[in-house]
Amino acid sequence: MNLRKTSRLGVLSLALLLPLSACTTEQQPPSTESSQSVVLKLARGQQPVEQALAEVYKNALTAKGYNVQINKSSDNPYQQVIDGQADIAVDHAGAALTMSQDAAGITGDDGVLSVDDLKKLRTEINDSNDKIEALDLSAADAGNVLVMSMAEAQTHGVDSLSTLADACDKLTVITDDAETKNLEATLGADGCEKPKVSVVKTADLATQLRASVDRAVAMSAGNAMISDEGFKSISDSSKLFNAQPFMVLASSNVDDKARGELNKVTADLSQQTLVDLNRMVNAPGAMKPAQAATRWEWITE
Repeated sequence: MNLRKTSRLGVLSLALLLPLSACTTEQQPPSTESSQSVVLKLARGQQPVEQALAEVYKNALTAKGYNVQINKSSDNPYQQVIDGQADIAVDHAGAALTMSQDAAGITGDDGVLSVDDLKKLRTEINDSNDKIEALDLSAADAGNVLVMSMAEAQTHGVDSLSTLADACDKLTVITDDAETKNLEATLGADGCEKPKVSVVKTADLATQLRASVDRAVAMSAGNAMISDEGFKSISDSSKLFNAQPFMVLASSNVDDKARGELNKVTADLSQQTLVDLNRMVNAPGAMKPAQAATRWEWITE
């Protein structure tokens, strides 16, 4: 037997087989792994209601077999998804404005974010990013409204922005936002030419409202105090402030089934549900966020 010839044939056969093997490997479709096989990290804000909402989203995913870990609360949950430190983030949609290529174009001339502006922002994020998806906006809006006592509103004849403008010289608008330029400009555009605006600490808003003498207080429309203590929200005053619906950001690690479950929770977040959740997690007698989340089905029925 000619061993040299046999060896050459063996080497040639191997050389022919290797490319075929490589081609076969390249033609295999990439494997896709379900999110249920990994730990999904969820980022949330520092406010009690934001923490409770994160627990609700976690519970919804856990019930479907996902393993979810909540990160330490932070001022910027969305940034954790952008930086790869989280797979899911719950926050007010306006916090995603930093992801826009044209933030000024989103806010428009008045500098105030409307729900329509935030829908445009969501579309821009989803059209320009294949690694992060902005999920549905909630119907609930935690944005500010102007609030007065019933007695003060009646005394000054205020039931809308236009009638508030008529009483503008007698009223002071109280806010916890140190940046008052947009508020003053928008009030001016509605007929209140020289609005009196006073800035206080967030913790002092409730006291300012209860004192309720010749003042309108800007506070979240989701604050249970407004309805629980019989105060009056001024009709159409929400347009003075940024809209604040909730929105979830999801990374590519979150599969379609999980995204669907997250959107289901968001769909249940009505304005009344937000008020009820706020009531449970804020003093007096506040529940812990995780405890409040177990009452979710009660308040969404």
